[in-house]
Amino acid sequence: MAQGYKTKFYRSDNGSTYTQVAGLLDIDPGEESRGSSDVTPIDGTSGYMEFEPVGLRDAGEVSLTLKWAPSDAGQTALRADFDADETFHYKIEYPEGTTVEMEGFITGWGQAVPKDNQITRTVKFKISGKPTVTEA
Repeated sequence: MAQGYKTKFYRSDNGSTYTQVAGLLDIDPGEESRGSSDVTPIDGTSGYMEFEPVGLRDAGEVSLTLKWAPSDAGQTALRADFDADETFHYKIEYPEGTTVEMEGFITGWGQAVPKDNQITRTVKFKISGKPTVTEA
């Protein structure tokens, strides 16, 4: 069985009661990053640049591709989230039970309408703060 099969995505106003978003076709949970500072001495002899960590960490962005379902409560809530100027709670649940909970806001709201395939919705989120990972 494919490893990502049965992964679920949820949204919540307050982080306690979640609504599943229907039609999840693909999810890119993003990549966390942090800053670095070049500390390579000009008289260095290794031939390699040297760095040290600096600044704050960035939890990154999450991207979803959904099978378009305009009457789904989860997708309708995502549209309302995009129109709001505040953060909301989101959760990824992996098939083996591990969850990643995050707070963030929607930065992208797109749609693809191919002539010979299903209509899809793309949604991009900016994560605010540190995500919480709960192992199964």
